[in-house]
Amino acid sequence: MSWDRSRSIPWSKLNQAPGVDVDAHKEQVFREMAQEDMMQAQPEQQAVEGAEDAQDSTGVPQGIPFSGMEMAKQAAFGGCIGTITGSVFGFMDSMRTAGESQVLQKASNQSKGKYIMQGTTRSAALFGAFFGGFHVLKYGVRVAANPGDFTEIAVAAPITLGTMYTQPAMRPAMPYATMLISMDAINIFMRNIDD
Repeated sequence: MSWDRSRSIPWSKLNQAPGVDVDAHKEQVFREMAQEDMMQAQPEQQAVEGAEDAQDSTGVPQGIPFSGMEMAKQAAFGGCIGTITGSVFGFMDSMRTAGESQVLQKASNQSKGKYIMQGTTRSAALFGAFFGGFHVLKYGVRVAANPGDFTEIAVAAPITLGTMYTQPAMRPAMPYATMLISMDAINIFMRNIDD
């Protein structure tokens, strides 16, 4: 996190003279940049508060504006994380099945490898589609009403898990999918603690 923060400091703001304590100066620059951001954000916040007042008077919750690019980012993020996680789970399950199966124990190494790769690929595609869909649904809830991170998860999780449950072939993956959603919720919780 501090690397991300220090990456955002313009070089022109850093005092690069010899003998200067860069870490102490870096914190001073962070404070100055935060003050500048607050000064710029005050008019924006007043506009947002005016929009919230308009929302309260109509009684209809307002979401964020829709962005196709943001939805694509959410889908890509969920797809990537789901694919990576799914490939690991698929590999582990395929290895376990290959070791327990009487037929595969007698098969050639090439056949075992093919079976393992098929299981890994199938699981990676399943979890990539699942978690990508989960993130797109979360974004849809945010656009519709922007109720907060945990409410978005509470709405999107049953829909995506229910979709998996309707397919009998996907039911064994439900615990892994639930764990993936739980990890996302824990990540959001930990991120909110830092703020």
